[in-house]
Amino acid sequence: MIKQINMAKIKRIIKVIVAFSLVMIGFAWNWAVVFFALLVLNIKTLYRALLGKLPLDVPDESFFGPESHIYKREGNANLKLDIFYPKEGLTVSENYPVVFFAHGGGWISGSRRQANNISWCRYLASKGFAVVNIDYRFGYLSQIDDILRDYADALNFVRKQAEEFKLDSSRIALMGLSAGGHLSLFHAAYNSYWKKDENMEGIKCVVAWYAPSDLMDLWDDDVESLFARFAVAATLKGLPTKSKENYINYSPINWVSERMVPTFLVHGSADKVVPVKSSIKLFKRLMEFNVPSVLKIYNGADHAFEFELKTPKTIRFIEETVEFIRSHV
Repeated sequence: MIKQINMAKIKRIIKVIVAFSLVMIGFAWNWAVVFFALLVLNIKTLYRALLGKLPLDVPDESFFGPESHIYKREGNANLKLDIFYPKEGLTVSENYPVVFFAHGGGWISGSRRQANNISWCRYLASKGFAVVNIDYRFGYLSQIDDILRDYADALNFVRKQAEEFKLDSSRIALMGLSAGGHLSLFHAAYNSYWKKDENMEGIKCVVAWYAPSDLMDLWDDDVESLFARFAVAATLKGLPTKSKENYINYSPINWVSERMVPTFLVHGSADKVVPVKSSIKLFKRLMEFNVPSVLKIYNGADHAFEFELKTPKTIRFIEETVEFIRSHV
C-alpha cells in the first residue's frame, strides 16, 4: 500500500514537472514545438475533439448557414462568429431563440469551424434555435481576462445586432464544451453573483458538457491528460503553487449564488481530461443554493464521449440537452 501511494505521488510530481517544462518552453522558445508534443501525446482525445461528429444525422435542408460576422477587431486580427439558423423558420416574423456556443480546446486551441462544433451547431439549429458559434483568443499569448472579455464582447455584439440577425436577445442559452463550458459557466456564475444585470440580460440558462468548474481539479491524480495541465497552466500563467489565487478566482464553482441561472451538466465518469468530480461538485453547490439544475453522468465514458459513443444513451443525453434549453428559452 505504501509503495502504491509513493508511486502515485511520484507520477504526479513527474506530470507537474513535465507540464511546467512545456509551459516554460512555450514562453521562452517556441509554442509550435510544444503543440507538436501535445498532439503526439493526446492524439486520441484530439481526434474526437477535432474530427468527431454527433451520432445523429442532420439533413442539410433542416438548417441554414453559417453566416459569418466579425464581432471584434483585436490588434491586426478579426474575431468572428458564425450563425446557424433553422431552415423552416426563415419566413416567420418572430426572432429565433439563441444558443450561444463556445468551443473547447483547453483555452489554447480549437476553432468554431471544427467538425465537432459544426456538428452540434447543425443539430441545434435543426431543432429550432439560432446557434451563435464563436471564436476567441488563446491563452498561451493572451490572459484569461482577455478570453472572458472576448466571450462577453461576442455576446454583446449579438445583443446589439439581434434585430438585424433575427435573434431574440431576451431568450439566450449559454452552451460550451470543455473549456467552452467553463467560459459559459463562469460568465453566468460570476455576473449573476455580482448582480451585473447588463451582462446577464436575456440569459435564461447554461449548458456545459464535461467542463472544469473548479480549475484545481485539472491537477487531480485522476487526470491523465498532460494537455489539460499544460493548458490551464499556460492560460493562468502558472502552476497552482504559484498562481493559486487565479485558480480560485476563475473557477465558476466559487461564484455560484441563488441568482445563478438554471444549469445543465453532462460528464463521463471515466473522463481523463476533466475529472467527473468537477461537475459533481458544481451540481452539489447549485443544489445548496436551490438553483434548478440537472447532472447527467455517462458511466465509463471519457472526454468528448458524444463524438465516439454512438449509443442510445448518448443520443438521449443530446436530446435532453435540447429539451432543457427549449424549456428555458
